[in-house]
Amino acid sequence: MVGGELRPAYKEGEVIVKYRKGADRSLRSMDALYQRLSIVDVKRVGGKLGSMEALSFDTQALTVEQAVAELKRDPAVEFAQPNYMIYTLPANEGHKKALGACWIPGIPLPPGCSDASDTPGPEIGSAPSEVNPPVADPDQAKAYGIAKISADQAWKIQRGSKNVIVAVIDTGVDYNHPDLAFNMWRNPKANDANNGVDPNGDSITGDVVGYDFINKDALPFDDNMHGTHCAGTIGAVGGDGKGISGVNQRVSIMAVKFLSGAGSGDTLGAISAIDYAVSRGAKVLSNSWGGGADENNEALREAIVRAEKAGALFVAAAGNDGSNNDKSPTYPAAFDVENMVTVAATDSNDRMAGFSNYGVKSVHVGAPGVDVYSTKPDNSYQKLSGTSMACPHVAGAAALIWAQYPNADYKEIKRRLMVTGDSIPALDGKTITGKRINVLRALDPNL
Repeated sequence: MVGGELRPAYKEGEVIVKYRKGADRSLRSMDALYQRLSIVDVKRVGGKLGSMEALSFDTQALTVEQAVAELKRDPAVEFAQPNYMIYTLPANEGHKKALGACWIPGIPLPPGCSDASDTPGPEIGSAPSEVNPPVADPDQAKAYGIAKISADQAWKIQRGSKNVIVAVIDTGVDYNHPDLAFNMWRNPKANDANNGVDPNGDSITGDVVGYDFINKDALPFDDNMHGTHCAGTIGAVGGDGKGISGVNQRVSIMAVKFLSGAGSGDTLGAISAIDYAVSRGAKVLSNSWGGGADENNEALREAIVRAEKAGALFVAAAGNDGSNNDKSPTYPAAFDVENMVTVAATDSNDRMAGFSNYGVKSVHVGAPGVDVYSTKPDNSYQKLSGTSMACPHVAGAAALIWAQYPNADYKEIKRRLMVTGDSIPALDGKTITGKRINVLRALDPNL
């Protein structure tokens, strides 16, 4: 259920499988498996030398459930699962498909309407120059969350650093937005064929600001608005005389698109996005999405663990069902992985949003997520609500702390986020810390 709308739990005709270490994976044995399941396409997942594959099969031959059951009976298989669907996490209907009127929230897609854009994004403009001396951002007061977490006070100590890369893993980003363009990541190896291969072996070159796993191109433009809104909270350019500043006035925002203009994607896309972001040096991964999967989505969990081993912090929105993630988990938010920080939503009065998921064992902190003012495609701005909006406040805070302590590891960044927040009665007994983040305190050298 997403925004009151029933949507598919998984993709038809696709499964993800991991083989046991040391299992017989000879050409003969694999061909026999593929023939038995009527496999029509195979994609390696989690690295060229990994033991995981995404298998596409003939849906006339068997169902997803039958394919999973058949694979689980194979002694060479460690686990098998559907390719679960994943969706953005809006709490309101303010984010709609920006380009085209095909999708209406609450109504299934009509015949002939695709849930994946076939329109490539616009060309990436040249990197703009920094405004110097700085000019005040005229609408900063509208972005109340920045002051609520004391980011505006933290700027007296640290404004952020272009050396810290934050991946917005979402619907893409309007990388030409005047309030974002200067802070977009610029890949110095974008056209280097020797450095243009993603972890799964696909050739990726020309990825100047990120990558689009929906359209398979290097133009990860946001045709929804969700990702652009998240990006603005993390790092709308500060002091450029335009709009607002994000938590970081300076940062490198990597646009990684795996969610379509209608706000949907799948586990395979999420895994590819996570692995790509980590391979390109992202230290913070901002993830304002979830799905109808369950704790058996081991493939997604393993991607987050790979990010942990690479030293990246995975920030996740808690979900917008108003429910307890300890009892009715939402994933990836409820995964128990060391590098994760899961975020509940609060409002301007530090009340927990009625739509926000919570969990004294599974949700770490709170952050502003109600009527959050941020960037929107086509040089616009808008207020949106959701744990999707709370998540980038924390991702941005993590990046600002990392700018101040560039030699810190993700454990130290997470510790600072959790121990330094403001204790909020509404979060007491609802989150692990009972706190809403305070980035100024998180910069304290005496912690």
